[in-house]
Amino acid sequence: MQEVRPQSPLAPMASRAFLAIWIASMASNIGTQVQSVGEKWQMAHLTSSPLLIALIETGTTLPVLGLGLAAGALADILDRRHLLIVTQVFMMLVAGALAALTFMGQITPMVLLGMSLLIGIGSALSMPAFQAIVPELLPRRDLGAGVALNSAGFNASRALGPALGGFVVGLLGAGWAFMLNAVSFLAVVTVMARWKRPVPTQDLPSERFLGAMKVGFRYARHSRPLQVILLRALGYTWFAAVIFSLLPVLAIHHLHLGSTSFGLLMGCIGAGAVGVTPFLPALRNRFSANQLLAAFSLLAAAAQFTIAFVPHTPTVAFCLFCTGMGWIAVLSTINTAIQLSVPSWVKARAFGAYQMVWGGSMALGAAFWGTVAQHLGLRSAFALSAAGLGLTLVFVGKRRIQAFDEEPDMSPHREAPHSPSPIPLDAGPILVQLEYRIPQEAREEFLTAMTEVRRLRLRDGALRWALFEEPEINTESLIHFIESYLSSSMGEHLRQHHRNTQADRETLGQAYRFDPQGHPTARHLVAVNDQTPSLIQKIWH
Repeated sequence: MQEVRPQSPLAPMASRAFLAIWIASMASNIGTQVQSVGEKWQMAHLTSSPLLIALIETGTTLPVLGLGLAAGALADILDRRHLLIVTQVFMMLVAGALAALTFMGQITPMVLLGMSLLIGIGSALSMPAFQAIVPELLPRRDLGAGVALNSAGFNASRALGPALGGFVVGLLGAGWAFMLNAVSFLAVVTVMARWKRPVPTQDLPSERFLGAMKVGFRYARHSRPLQVILLRALGYTWFAAVIFSLLPVLAIHHLHLGSTSFGLLMGCIGAGAVGVTPFLPALRNRFSANQLLAAFSLLAAAAQFTIAFVPHTPTVAFCLFCTGMGWIAVLSTINTAIQLSVPSWVKARAFGAYQMVWGGSMALGAAFWGTVAQHLGLRSAFALSAAGLGLTLVFVGKRRIQAFDEEPDMSPHREAPHSPSPIPLDAGPILVQLEYRIPQEAREEFLTAMTEVRRLRLRDGALRWALFEEPEINTESLIHFIESYLSSSMGEHLRQHHRNTQADRETLGQAYRFDPQGHPTARHLVAVNDQTPSLIQKIWH
């Protein structure tokens, strides 16, 4: 099935809620970019160490590695609107404190790194929620355009923010750049406070935090489409991170640029992203997503290789423009692929996993490339990163993202899970047994179909899964199979039923059709050795 495309790339703007949140997010992102210029400029004047300067990027993105999945779990089980308000207020207070410390002359490299880490924590907790609310604001036909507009807005801020940041730092100083960022968070807080988010109905008890994290990890572990997307993101981001971590060293200590010129140079990345955005829909119509990933990865590699050996300001500016083109093309494709490949119940956790990959690559990659530059030189860091992007395509390029070619139906099914059960929702663990009677000649086809069923059960939350075969064939020439899987509680088992999408139902139907009844016979058994769960079990389940 081909991707459903909107009538106009600007169709999402018809949604007043989407438009308001888009404008507020762009204003906040501009403030973040202004602060980024101030942080990097200030660190470059506090120290000439490439590693310490690169660690500013690490401090900002490292929390995403540690908190990405937790943030996704929170966004899936809590009200996303409230979560976004809290995180924006937290970042506003941190940015205000950083401005105050700067005005008082109390900034050191360690203080700057610590405050960037706190900002990174707030950003890490908010990113999956921001990504996951897009389907709540737009109809499915406008989803791809909404993702593209979000990416365009983010990258427009990457073009405008650094230029504004360079001007503010040069004219007023870094403290005012931090203060401007603090004020920018008010835009998102105001819009989120006014947004009347529909509250989803829930017949089952809410998931608990640790249990939701565990289910999110299990989903990522058993979802091959998501794994391919995450692998492609890792391969690109690790080697592209060199630009964001070492650009201050290049601009300030090698090209000897002032704050305004440095801001404009950083803005070239966003300008490239904005410049290519109008052409991406036409390119996606003409070329496959995997071809675009390869082409723009090669473009980024060529730009980084050129920076390594032609370190002149106009050439670097053009290469950064090309880097921005590659950045938006690759990451917006990956973002849309996740939107199309993952059902709504786990979407924020999937984005949390993606943010962990992205943030980990940016944070650890920044530290890695800073170390390489410190020991081997700036030229070697850029050249090796370019070579790494090329080699990544050789080893990872064959793993294709399928969402654009064979879009699965991620809409929730409407069938009742099964007849009412006397088992209490908090009772568990629950052993589910499904009995199949399969014709002898269909045995191999059935076993092949059950490999996908196994992946589906484990992906959606089963603790363990097994398939048993009775050695003897009965008088009707039917083989008796029993599928068994374990759920942590009856409530969790019912949630697993509700997590099934239409595509999942088709997968189950491929296995069920071999039984003469058209479906297996089910039994639900509850553990009796401990009817009173411990505190840890209550939290975990």
